[in-house]
Amino acid sequence: MNLRNLLRASRVVIAASALIAFCAGASSTPAAAQAGKIEKPDITFGVFPITNYGVVYLSLQQGFFEAEGLKVTPRVMGANPIAGIVGGDFDTGGVTWTAFLLATNRGVPLIPLSEADRGAKGQALFMVKDDSPIKTAEDLIGKKIAVITVGGACDLILNDVLRAKGLDYKSIGYTVMGVPDMAPTVLRGGVDAACIPEPLLSVVQAQGGLRSVYDLFSGDYDRFALVGFPVTKKFAETNPNTVAALRRALEKGLAYAHNNPDKLRDIYPTFTTLKPELARKIVLSYTPEKSDFTTLKPIADMMDRLQMLPAKTKLPDEATAR
Repeated sequence: MNLRNLLRASRVVIAASALIAFCAGASSTPAAAQAGKIEKPDITFGVFPITNYGVVYLSLQQGFFEAEGLKVTPRVMGANPIAGIVGGDFDTGGVTWTAFLLATNRGVPLIPLSEADRGAKGQALFMVKDDSPIKTAEDLIGKKIAVITVGGACDLILNDVLRAKGLDYKSIGYTVMGVPDMAPTVLRGGVDAACIPEPLLSVVQAQGGLRSVYDLFSGDYDRFALVGFPVTKKFAETNPNTVAALRRALEKGLAYAHNNPDKLRDIYPTFTTLKPELARKIVLSYTPEKSDFTTLKPIADMMDRLQMLPAKTKLPDEATAR
């Protein structure tokens, strides 16, 4: 199968997530809800058919939700996951943490429930043609770069790296593009570079013709917090036992995924277009053993450096607790 057919077969809706559709009142869930009746046992869990959601499907497979008295139904979200959660279409779902912080700082009452995953070295690379004169991240100044979405991990991290070097990152022309179209567009000269993530990154590398000039999650950005699962403040206040049960189930799911990465590889083909042979080869994102919301602070600091909000970015209580 040629590259374009393989890439198109793997097309997924990434929307504002996977690397980003950002959107105060964030406050803690009522103190450690006492074990009791589950107020809302039927949970609609917003997902996308991409690898960031492995912990959700592993938790289902291993019975962690069921053990907590929950019946969880995954359902694919639309282009604005936060709107879906706030509007009640989903009880919880995946959002990028940058989207979460932008939303809460603009008055959307969300609280964090669990982490999903973090970035890992080699998981997303800025790729150029083999014969391109671009050699380093600094050479991307003034160039046209394909990204999944503007305001995502790709452009924000690159901007932060170049800002630290005193370079004019605002001169970069970011072009929103579906991941399956990125490599063909770079090869024909439609853009100078593309930020290509797994799982398609492994396909592109195997096909040849492109090389890496910058590893997105390298250096200070290794284990950059990517996707998490929030609920609304109202949902948490109305359903404290349900929220506590969801947290316990997802805690088990994170620990299981952290200690059994091969189980993640096994489950990807059940909810994504990944074939088992490719799922065994891709670079995995990092699944933390447990949620640590203090990982939101580096994201908030980056947002402040890039002046994404008019005032200093506020963190939820869970992200400042020690």
